[in-house]
Amino acid sequence: MSIESKIKKLAEEYRLQLEAQVSERVKEMEEDNEDHHLIYKVLGISLEEGRNIDVYQNKGRFLYKYAGSFIEQATKLCFT
Repeated sequence: MSIESKIKKLAEEYRLQLEAQVSERVKEMEEDNEDHHLIYKVLGISLEEGRNIDVYQNKGRFLYKYAGSFIEQATKLCFT
């Protein structure tokens, strides 16, 4: 298998893992306590915008984690 094929396969594996992790967290967030939205409201952030911020913050956290791991593994593939 070529290095390009290996990296594409690795990317697909990471994409699926990221998608699953984000989906699971978004479902969990639906049941989370939302008391912190009271503070958002005081600071002028609507309920909808606050929820969007929370979702994107969590998505970003997982994205950075998976992106870093993917780059590390892809680099290792290139050197082996």
